[in-house]
Amino acid sequence: MHKGTQRSWLVITDAPEDLNFAMYVACSFNIIPETTPFVREQVWSAYSADILDKDESKTLNSQWLRWWQDIVQDRAKNGLHGRWSRHYSPDGQFTALEDPLRGRCAEVFHSFKEWWELTAGGQQGVNYWDKAGNLRSIVKRVDDELETTIKPFKLVVDYVYTGLGRIVEVTPSYAIMSVHRPNLSVHNDDWWLAKIRELA
Repeated sequence: MHKGTQRSWLVITDAPEDLNFAMYVACSFNIIPETTPFVREQVWSAYSADILDKDESKTLNSQWLRWWQDIVQDRAKNGLHGRWSRHYSPDGQFTALEDPLRGRCAEVFHSFKEWWELTAGGQQGVNYWDKAGNLRSIVKRVDDELETTIKPFKLVVDYVYTGLGRIVEVTPSYAIMSVHRPNLSVHNDDWWLAKIRELA
């Protein structure tokens, strides 16, 4: 987790395990939705899954999308910085989910955890982008434009490894972006400037 602070503002970036696991499941079983904001390029998984039959794939896709939306809304509503959504099972059991999603989540959980805890990859790889942005200079630029002290604001940005084709603004102060598209996300100074101007 990274926190950029300066007097009256707070920007928090994080690579939450719950969102990244959900995307890992979607990549493992090729069920990333074909609608925006999702994108099927650069999918990843350390798990070699069997090809699903048409019926299970359709059911799994629908269940997964609802699950993803539940996690996102939970994080947006409750400010889960450094914590998991109640829709995630860190024990790998996923008893609150229905099959086939429950079984598929349990099936790939161990594979995900091995990848997530790699020294040179996984969470560390995603968190690399915490240091890649230049938030302080962007805020200073807006501060100079306004010629007054920026009003207090808080912005939370969660990073996922892949799967999103654009920045998802869930609320005015909470967004999700994929680090596999850094020029459209972490290094997208136009978005950061516009967002800071909006909040300031």
